[in-house]
Amino acid sequence: MDKVYKLGFKFLTQLTIEQTYQLIATEAMKLVKADYGSLLLLNENQLQRVYASDPVFYKIQPRKRDFMYRVLKSQKPVILSVKQIAKSHPAIGQTKIKSDLILPLINLQKSTGILSVMSLKDKYFTEKEVDALKLFLPIAVMAIRKAELYEEAEESVKAKDLFISMAGHELRTPLTTINGYAQLLKSKLSKSETPEARWAQQLAWESNRMTQLVNELLEIDRIRTGKLKYMWKECFLKELISKALVDFRFTHPENRVIFKNKLSGQLDRIIGDDSKLLQVIINLLDNAAKFSPLDKEISISLDNKSGYVVLEITDCGRGIAKKDLQKIYEMFYRGGNHTREGMGLGLFLAKNIIVHHRGTLSVKSKENKGTTVEVRLPGPKN
Repeated sequence: MDKVYKLGFKFLTQLTIEQTYQLIATEAMKLVKADYGSLLLLNENQLQRVYASDPVFYKIQPRKRDFMYRVLKSQKPVILSVKQIAKSHPAIGQTKIKSDLILPLINLQKSTGILSVMSLKDKYFTEKEVDALKLFLPIAVMAIRKAELYEEAEESVKAKDLFISMAGHELRTPLTTINGYAQLLKSKLSKSETPEARWAQQLAWESNRMTQLVNELLEIDRIRTGKLKYMWKECFLKELISKALVDFRFTHPENRVIFKNKLSGQLDRIIGDDSKLLQVIINLLDNAAKFSPLDKEISISLDNKSGYVVLEITDCGRGIAKKDLQKIYEMFYRGGNHTREGMGLGLFLAKNIIVHHRGTLSVKSKENKGTTVEVRLPGPKN
C-alpha cells in the first residue's frame, strides 16, 4: 500500500497528457513486475489505445466481443490465461504473452478506459497483484483528468491570446481614422458653445480612450511573445509626471488632481524608457480616477528614499477589499468598486514595466479609505 501511495507523488508534477499515459502504464508494470503494459481510453463508445510499452500493440485493435469490452461493461478486473488470450484476440495470442490482467478505469461510477498489464509467465497474476492495481487505478484516473484539464486550459489561453492579438491589430486601423476625424471635428467646433461642439468633444475623448485600450491590448501581446522592447536613456520623472498630468486633465477634466514635488535639483533622474514610464503614470492616474468619486481629490507625489525615486499616487475612493489585493495585478482582473469602464490591464502592464526597470510597485488600500500606489525606481547611484 505504501508503494502505491508513493506513486501518487509522481503525478503531482505538471505532465502532458502523453507523459501521463506513459507514466500510468509503466508504473503499473513496475508495481506488479509485468513485462508489457497498455492503456486504452473510451472515445465515442470505442476503446482507443493511447499508450503501449511495445509498438506492436498499436497495430492490435480491441474487438467488441473481447474481454476488454466485457471488463468495461462489468467494471470488474479479469485475469486471462494463454488459451483465453488466443481465443479472445488471435493477434495477441500469436505473441509470447501468457498472462493478461485487465482492469477498468472508473470515474464517477462510469467506465472510462482499460489498463492491461501482461506477463510472459503462465498464471502469473494473483489476487495480490489485482488488489495492488485496484489501489493504483483511482490515482491514475485523477492523473488523467488533471492532465486533460491542464491541456484544456492551455488551449483556452492560446485561443484567448490569439484573439487579443488579432483584435488589437484589426481594431487599430479603423480607430486611427475615427480618432483623426474626431479630433478634426473637436478642433473645428472648439470655439462654439453648441450641443454639437460638446458632442464632438465627447467623441474625441471616447475615441482617444478606445485607442488607449487597444494599445494596452497590443502591449499585452508583446509582453507574452517577448517582443516588448525597451529604449534605455536618461529621463526625469518630474517631466514625465507633468506630461501625464496634461493627458489626465484632458481625458478626465472633472477629476481634481494635485502634484506634490518633494525633490530638489535632479534627484528624479533615472535610467529608463521614458515612453513606457509615462504609460505607467497615465495608467495609474486613470486607475485612481476609476475608483474615485468626482468630488474626491487625487494626489501624486515625488520623493527620494534611500537612493530610490519614489512616486506615490493616492486617491480617496472606496478602496480595495483585502481579499482582492492579491488579485489586482492579474491580467483582466477588475475589482467590484470601480465606477468606470476598463479591462483590468493597467496594473498588470504597470508592474511588468516597473519590474523591468529594477523597481517595485506596491498597493496599500483599505475599504472606504482610499488607495495608495507606490512606485520605487533606482536612482542614479543604484
